[in-house]
Amino acid sequence: MEPAAAGHHHLIGVIANILLFFAVAGVAVPLLQRFRISSVLGYLICGALIGPFGIAQFSESHPVLAHLSIDTPATVHMFGEFGVIALLFMIGLELSLDRLKQLRRFIFGLGSAQILVTAVIIFGIARLFDNSLQASILLGASFALSSTAIVMKLLEEQKLSGLPIGVLCFSVLLMQDMAVVPILVLAASFSGDSDTGIVTALGMSLALGAVTVAGIYYLGKKALTPLLRSVSLSTAPEWLTAFIVFAVLGCSALTHAAGLSPALGAFMVGLLIAETEFKHEVQVIISPLKGLLLGLFFLSVGMMIDLTEVMRSPGLLSLSVAGIYLLKACLILGLCLAFRIPGRQAGEASVYLAQPGEFALMILGVAMSTKLMPASDVQFFLLVTAVAMTLTPIMFKLAPKAGDYAHRLFGEREAAPSLSAIGGKNKIVIAGFGRVGEVIANALEERRVPYIAFDHNGERIKRLKEKNFRVIYGDARKKNLWRHLIGENIEAAVIAIDDPQAVKPILKSLRAQFPLLPVIVRAKDKADLHTLYEEGASEVIVEPLEVGLRIARLLTEEPEHSSEKTT
Repeated sequence: MEPAAAGHHHLIGVIANILLFFAVAGVAVPLLQRFRISSVLGYLICGALIGPFGIAQFSESHPVLAHLSIDTPATVHMFGEFGVIALLFMIGLELSLDRLKQLRRFIFGLGSAQILVTAVIIFGIARLFDNSLQASILLGASFALSSTAIVMKLLEEQKLSGLPIGVLCFSVLLMQDMAVVPILVLAASFSGDSDTGIVTALGMSLALGAVTVAGIYYLGKKALTPLLRSVSLSTAPEWLTAFIVFAVLGCSALTHAAGLSPALGAFMVGLLIAETEFKHEVQVIISPLKGLLLGLFFLSVGMMIDLTEVMRSPGLLSLSVAGIYLLKACLILGLCLAFRIPGRQAGEASVYLAQPGEFALMILGVAMSTKLMPASDVQFFLLVTAVAMTLTPIMFKLAPKAGDYAHRLFGEREAAPSLSAIGGKNKIVIAGFGRVGEVIANALEERRVPYIAFDHNGERIKRLKEKNFRVIYGDARKKNLWRHLIGENIEAAVIAIDDPQAVKPILKSLRAQFPLLPVIVRAKDKADLHTLYEEGASEVIVEPLEVGLRIARLLTEEPEHSSEKTT
């Protein structure tokens, strides 16, 4: 075949795979969700169906199936890894450095204990089945780790990621992600790829990783906020998106080059941006991209499931998967109770974290490539991992029952870790922080009424932040931004934007999302008065009448039981 023709054929194949993925993401998974199948399980099922062990193996006899399947999942898996990076970045955005310090007992204490105890127990079991010393160590280390991608995605779907149980699971998962580095160093020393001793190699690796993390933190604190502010001055919103993607991928590449997980670099960028006023706008930008990339990751895991292998030894495979789940659940439950986690949350966490994860696939792959284990054994353990990950969405449904049972047995102990919602105690959201917004904020601060404000002018935000106003960067036209900002504690919203043409669609969108939320709107003149009330405004304040002070008075006075409208 001519090079040009071969390139054209390859391009057609790539386009066909992309179309197939979007068909799965946009059609198949939503249809499965109508049958109450989670998106994670939907992607895993579709991956098994269209992968090399699914209908792709019949494509030679039925050429039409070649367009409905993927026989080389390497590309899908590569893009899927970006999903894990995006997930850790979003988790970093939800946290902050101060909150991370508050979780150190659960990250370094509970997380480290879970890895060490689980790895030692599984190592002992592997030795009982005549595995070599090196293979047993790697098996113990592999199966001690859980799936960050699947667990955090499922917790997010169930609105649990910001609750104490979600934070507890995240703390353990973060420690597991960091533990991948010494485990991979161990694998390299076993395979003979390392020219130095294991202690020296481990020390050098950890030192390089620490220097890399410290460098990213220092440069981020010095340069990230000024760069974000300069980018935000552009009227083209895609520039901010491009900068965020550049920062995330750049830091991921740095941590990968230092022998750390690429996701750790993304997590650090998220932590740094969480300290800036751009946090919520960035969440809105990245969230849809994260969902699609994670879908690719789950699809690639599903493609690893070979149903013929499952049917070849169903008994041993079933016992292995059940054994992993049961062993890890019991160990995690005991450790959580030892760290004085309440019984209910300890029971739920033991189910949520019981599966092996994506790093097990990576470590087992190293073991196979270096011939530390027979290829047939590695294939079996890869299959155990993939099947266990596939069953995780189903196992999640057992967590509340496990929590209830543990609560009856062990009761309450201490409070589990918690993360407050955005702002925590904010009562008022202000969209637009020009002259009127500043007057409102001053009045609210005098009366000690907590608020959060946002504006789309980066230079204005910089000036207002220097005056200690609680203002962040954001575009009021984006629905997702309002969803991030409005929580259970919000009592009212104010639209104080200068542009009268932008107010009406924003009000209409806000009223559709939050029909019961009181919304106060600023109007330039009386001509828009009745239109704004028809669109759902609770109160409309006309510009010439000391608008800022009147709105502030409305927000801080006790609500009146009068139906009279303010004009």
